[in-house]
Amino acid sequence: MIGIQTGLPLPSVWEILSQLTVYFMIEDYTNYWIHRFLHCKWGYENIHRVHHEYAAPIGFAAPYAHWLEILIVGIPSFLGPAIAPGHMITFWLWIALRQIEAIETHSGYAFSAKPL
Repeated sequence: MIGIQTGLPLPSVWEILSQLTVYFMIEDYTNYWIHRFLHCKWGYENIHRVHHEYAAPIGFAAPYAHWLEILIVGIPSFLGPAIAPGHMITFWLWIALRQIEAIETHSGYAFSAKPL
């Protein structure tokens, strides 16, 4: 319906990497503003506070949220593929990388750019 390809030929590595770059940029920008809205007084009290019930950072807290937040925050993940549709393989790779990123973000680890 939105133009995602499912057949042959498979996309090249360059095509996959360029589409994933676009998907990450779109998702990062839109997720930032949605998350900022969820931290305003109304958004936090009515929706986002459920997500912050975990006191310690843990990767499994990433999907723990109010049902409406799941719907709202899910929009940026599908916006990139809707704007720049590619192949189904790219789409599944994107979803897997997005989930890994969400778990890593909530894990509490701080990967420093400085050498130890």
